[in-house]
Amino acid sequence: MTDCRKVEVSMLGGLPPVVPPALGGASPRAVALPPIRETGVPLRRVADRLTVLPVYSWLNLPGAPSDLLLREEALDRLCRAERRLPPGFGIVVIDGWRSRAFQTELRKHYSCHASPELGDFVADPDSSRQIPPHVTGGAADLTLSWSGTALGLGTDFDSFTPEAAVDAFEGHTGGEDIVRDLRRLLSCVLSAEGFIADPLEWWHWSYGDQWWAKVRNVTTAPYGELT
Repeated sequence: MTDCRKVEVSMLGGLPPVVPPALGGASPRAVALPPIRETGVPLRRVADRLTVLPVYSWLNLPGAPSDLLLREEALDRLCRAERRLPPGFGIVVIDGWRSRAFQTELRKHYSCHASPELGDFVADPDSSRQIPPHVTGGAADLTLSWSGTALGLGTDFDSFTPEAAVDAFEGHTGGEDIVRDLRRLLSCVLSAEGFIADPLEWWHWSYGDQWWAKVRNVTTAPYGELT
């Protein structure tokens, strides 16, 4: 990805601020979540409809999926979100569905390589209270593109730092206002299609998982684990 501060993009103005889910600043990994009532929406291949950037395949992790997949309903909504973007912009999907085994492998990988501590950034596959969002097929890691170039919005993907928080650049001006505005643009089009942000990670958005159900105040989550 290219740092968005190094790319000249069309000016963006009048976008509403990014507001994290209103749960008192709690992490999705630290609140009570609704149960699951699986609806059976199938997985579909993302590359058939959107641009993909399969970062995990470059890490040579043996459990990485060979194709990026998402629930069909979530993928439909991402495609509609892309159509909401101004000319020149697109959505690039970096990751989608993961098996539980790959979630375990990924957490171990970052536990060894992430700095600072991994903390809440990668969902625990052994948790008894939450199905990891990516395991449901309803969570996507993604970013914006400009003229076909995938952009890092203030940090790189999987940069587990305070600056990765979805609203970390609110209030910034000067050289950082492009980061703020692009995160606002991403939030605007995804929120309009029903997606919910992970407060810790600007690139992580989900639809239909337990975190989504909690934020939306829905009694059950429609997406559970897919194997």
